[in-house]
Amino acid sequence: MWPPRAVASWVGRAGSAEQKEPQVGGTNPSQNEPRAIPSALEATLAELATGFSFALDAAEGREPGHATKVTYIATLLGQELGCDAADQRATFYAALLHDVGVPIAASGLTGLAGVDEELLFGFAPLSDFDAAEVPYEQRNNAKEVLGTHVSAAATFLSHPWFPPETQTAVRHSHENWDGTGYPLGAAGEDVPIVARILRAADLFECVVSGESNPLAARAHARSTILGWLGRELQPEITRALLDLTEDDVFWLGFYDDGIADSLIENAPEGVPASGTLLRQFSNAVADLIDAKSGHQPGRARRVARYVAAMADALGMQGDHAALLELIALWNDVGAFGVPNRILVKPDLLSLDEMQRMRTHPTFSAEIVSRIGVLRGGARWVHAHHERVDGKGYPETLVGPGIPTEAGILSLADAYVAMTARRPDRDAMTQEDATAVIEAGAGSQWDPYLVQAFLDVLVADDTPDLHFDVAGA
Repeated sequence: MWPPRAVASWVGRAGSAEQKEPQVGGTNPSQNEPRAIPSALEATLAELATGFSFALDAAEGREPGHATKVTYIATLLGQELGCDAADQRATFYAALLHDVGVPIAASGLTGLAGVDEELLFGFAPLSDFDAAEVPYEQRNNAKEVLGTHVSAAATFLSHPWFPPETQTAVRHSHENWDGTGYPLGAAGEDVPIVARILRAADLFECVVSGESNPLAARAHARSTILGWLGRELQPEITRALLDLTEDDVFWLGFYDDGIADSLIENAPEGVPASGTLLRQFSNAVADLIDAKSGHQPGRARRVARYVAAMADALGMQGDHAALLELIALWNDVGAFGVPNRILVKPDLLSLDEMQRMRTHPTFSAEIVSRIGVLRGGARWVHAHHERVDGKGYPETLVGPGIPTEAGILSLADAYVAMTARRPDRDAMTQEDATAVIEAGAGSQWDPYLVQAFLDVLVADDTPDLHFDVAGA
């Protein structure tokens, strides 16, 4: 039996993480240039990729921790097979981010009647259209979308922080040893070793996660793995996986709640921690959020520029201001947990759809809280749809109960949304959008923050509305 949808596992967890207040200090740079990230705000690639992988689990409708478990299995397989350091590093990041193309590919499903994107991508490793409940007449189209998610993932992994083997591995991650996989139909050793390892790890996690309990998972493991021998999996990899799963230590690690922390602690050496990496990775995530949500490219970066200008206007400094600007880039990452059929629906949402949409601040806060350097902003993200009159969500906070930072995020997000072109409407003029914001003072937003935002809009050094979205 397939496990229940991931939503129930995510909702309500964001407030459980310890919140650390950001430090304050330093000076503010120009509003028109990306803010320099202080040295105190830096992260490793392993920290960023591991935290972000939970957003990708949500995009697939999988239980939190799917990607980290795939990485755990793949890492051990790579060691068992004697892979060199370069292949082990590629295996680590390919496994963590093998589904990074799902948010982009999901947009191709909105026109396919009867196709549930969470079921489709959740069963993708098994290529089981019956289990995914895909209508027969839509199966060719659905297979094309699945191929798109592989190529989209490879594009994201072309960033210079990842070894080139990572990109190649993910592009081949749904190929089978006997040539029956997709999208290339590659077979045997034409499939890179990292991709063969990733295929085994992803298949195994997918099946094990569907078992009713750990005892059942272990009892069925051997027969399941042998069923892939010579078909999906190379014989040598099949034997290595059998050897792993016969060890008690493997199962203890697989079901360990601290698996994500263990991966970070034992990550292969690579790009050192830095503020530059943190900003560049955050920009890349922001661009994916825009693509997933059907927004114009650069929308999230534009929000971040307005947030930075507001922070300067309100006298925020150093780490505090820099963290708020970074958080603006991750603000809507919880949209990965909302199906595209809801996100881009031009008509009014049903009650169930609205409830699903309103889970996204909680998703966002949960994901942000998993990345140590960003954890201090989780509460801001969680509250960015609250209103001062208590009619917001998810907690119906009132007035002073809403963090100032959340109010800044809300104002910048609302203004950029209104002044951006959408498929169902033209962009508002600055004058019209300003009028809406003024009308919301005292009900939707804190009047003090509204005035500060309006002052930012009329200032000579207002962030350029058409900045280069391709910049770092």
